[in-house]
Amino acid sequence: MTPLSLPLRRKIDLYRRKGGKTSRRNTAARIERFIAFSGLPPEQIGKRHIYEFYEQQQFAQSTERDYHYALCQLWRMLGRPGEPPKPPSMR
Repeated sequence: MTPLSLPLRRKIDLYRRKGGKTSRRNTAARIERFIAFSGLPPEQIGKRHIYEFYEQQQFAQSTERDYHYALCQLWRMLGRPGEPPKPPSMR
């Protein structure tokens, strides 16, 4: 598992503390699971890694949707333009 950088860890923790607790906790856990899956520092994660993640995991549609929203949040935390690729069920 790749350790998260301190600024990103703080952003995730801050996100987790605001709003609906269960939803935020689940979203933060999904972000951390995706980063662990990629095995790369978050700054090096790109669209190709997201496509591979969806292909290898074979989630239900609702779970894919939840991961997409979590990855959108990660994209914003990293300051990336646009949105990450959508899962196959949302295209």
